[in-house]
Amino acid sequence: MIAQTQLKKPSNWQDFEKLCKLLWGEIWICEDTIKRHGRQGQNQYGVDVFSYVEKYSGYCGIQCKGKDDYTNAQLTEAEIDNEITKALDFEPNLKLLVFATTANKDVKIEGYIRKKDIENRAKGLFAIDIASWEDIVDQLERYRTTYNWYVNNCQFKDTTDVLVTFHGKDEITIYPEYVKTIKHYEYRKLTEIEQDVMRLSLGNLEVPNIGIPRFSFNPPKKIDKRWCKLRIRIENTGKTVIRTPKLIVSFRSEDIVEIDDNFYYFNAFGIDEAAKAQINASRDAKREVYQTYKNQLEYRPKNSVFVQKDCRDFYMSVIPVDGIKKFSLIWKFLCEDYQKNGVLTIYVEPQIEEHIKTIEVHDESELKPDEASLAPKVVEV
Repeated sequence: MIAQTQLKKPSNWQDFEKLCKLLWGEIWICEDTIKRHGRQGQNQYGVDVFSYVEKYSGYCGIQCKGKDDYTNAQLTEAEIDNEITKALDFEPNLKLLVFATTANKDVKIEGYIRKKDIENRAKGLFAIDIASWEDIVDQLERYRTTYNWYVNNCQFKDTTDVLVTFHGKDEITIYPEYVKTIKHYEYRKLTEIEQDVMRLSLGNLEVPNIGIPRFSFNPPKKIDKRWCKLRIRIENTGKTVIRTPKLIVSFRSEDIVEIDDNFYYFNAFGIDEAAKAQINASRDAKREVYQTYKNQLEYRPKNSVFVQKDCRDFYMSVIPVDGIKKFSLIWKFLCEDYQKNGVLTIYVEPQIEEHIKTIEVHDESELKPDEASLAPKVVEV
């Protein structure tokens, strides 16, 4: 954890306002309802951030006051009076107004806030409090979600970040291939001669084929054309060097038939076993992609140092389930002291090759309506 004295103040008012929104969202237990008030240029009635808070049984507001740390600027009594007056017109009436400021703690200003708090309470108006930068840091120590957000996003200019894409795109379209076969039945009446020939052929015995079976040292390889290759890129978009990274890629089981890490061992026929072992050892040494589950794989780059603006690509393949139009690739990036999650979108446009198979029948009772079937396209190479 970063020491209090090392937590730098936000560099702009937008970051400070967002910090206050997140922090008091945790403090007041209203993360889902706390909001920034209006937009820049509108009358905000002394309130930059507000929410209904169960603890106070009403609305509470925050007035965010960023101060220049280099001139030791502080809140002034006039500023406080002005914002309190404006907050009187906030609707519905406030229960509490907090002055959150990047200014350092100041005894005089804290005393003035206490005085105004007592005056307001005596009039039946909202309570008033102040949170100087040291107070905010104390609260950040307690509320880890906001602390982590602030440290990772606003604390340092040298932040760690990555971009995971399909070679620069958040969405891609894949084109699995299928074959649609239509059986079409046609009736043709046989001539008398054809009928005689058919009767003779039915009476003949079938002669078994005793030819020499064909054998191939290199049988053809069958390829399922539903496989679609994905090119995934990781880019270091932050300002730090990333070490020992790992990317986990997964899919919902119901979205895919199979995935593949595109790694295989060499096992050609007729090659000496020692030579095979040497080749496969070399492939193992270079391997970076590992399928860990049916629907998940990991990318573990051999070069484990990503300098700024560096990028790495790797490939994998996937077969989507039949009929799906869109599915998600879910990724999680991990490295030393940093992690990030994300989702990429894959659209599916199946490519269907249509074949018509005509079946001739000679008996009208055998006629049928067209029959269609869809199957993966498989080719031999």
